[in-house]
Amino acid sequence: MKILVTGANGFLGRHVVAALLARGHRVRALVRPAARLEGLRWGNPVDIFRADVRSGMDLAPAFDGVDVLVHLAASPAGGEDGQFATAVTGTEKLLGAMARGSCKRLVLASSFSLYDWSRIRGTLDETAPLEEAPDLYERDGYTIAKSWQERVTRRFAEQHGWDLTVLRPGYIWGRDHGAIAAMGQKVGRIHLVIGPLARAPLTHVENCADFFAVAVEHPNARGETFNVVDSEGERVWTYLGAHLLGTRQRGLRIPVPWRLAFLLVRLGYATVFRRNPRLPHLLVPCRFEARLKPLKYSNRRAAELLGWRPPLDFRECLARTYGSPPAPPVIALGTVGP
Repeated sequence: MKILVTGANGFLGRHVVAALLARGHRVRALVRPAARLEGLRWGNPVDIFRADVRSGMDLAPAFDGVDVLVHLAASPAGGEDGQFATAVTGTEKLLGAMARGSCKRLVLASSFSLYDWSRIRGTLDETAPLEEAPDLYERDGYTIAKSWQERVTRRFAEQHGWDLTVLRPGYIWGRDHGAIAAMGQKVGRIHLVIGPLARAPLTHVENCADFFAVAVEHPNARGETFNVVDSEGERVWTYLGAHLLGTRQRGLRIPVPWRLAFLLVRLGYATVFRRNPRLPHLLVPCRFEARLKPLKYSNRRAAELLGWRPPLDFRECLARTYGSPPAPPVIALGTVGP
């Protein structure tokens, strides 16, 4: 198959491209016009299509000969306007171009942030409730943008009869991306570990990319939604300890009970801070829960429908993230489009 991958030079995108190439697929990588491609570890030829999905340029040529779109492009950093423009406006323009071609298969990278964490108890799986109408006072701009992106994508898929698969990864981590929000609050060398025995919904970037490649190929993935996690979740205390050891940082971990911390956040938000979208995430109750609430996680649905198991266990993931760097890359790139 020939597969168009947006956000192909991003942290997840470069690994998704590599996973698809390893399975014998042909890949067209859609990247921004000024994107730098040095250091990408792609050993097979890749077509490069340079375009900004937010612009008014014609994106239809990107879909020439394409069988599947893997849509990863998003802006987790930056202001709310930029995040919305990429995730929503850009997605509308991209899918509008797709509708003018023959491609009928789409795999979307959504997000764990869409869930309504306040209503979830026990295990978070694909049946968990979503946030119905997230706003900037309760959630952040990225959550709002990803929520709208998934809605827009589902609307296009239904309207045009496309085969859509939605994947919602947890915390994606890997080399140079080991720090995650679930580790708590750092103050100098002190790490306040909120809910130290809580589990974090981790997916190593190589495992996550493998899941995307399986979802592209497997017929049972069509029309389905999957959470992407490697296991029920590693303990936050354990993960932070491994991160500090792997990055050779000196730090003191101090456990803080989750219920106590959450009570203080709720009291402060109700009496002192009130509804302020500019507050740090840990001072807003909904955002606090979305990062730190003690839950379990499951990839059972992926195992049952797709037979998927993460190819790397936690020990191997640590070695790939903090061990010796990989050998210098061999890059083979082509160029198509503008």
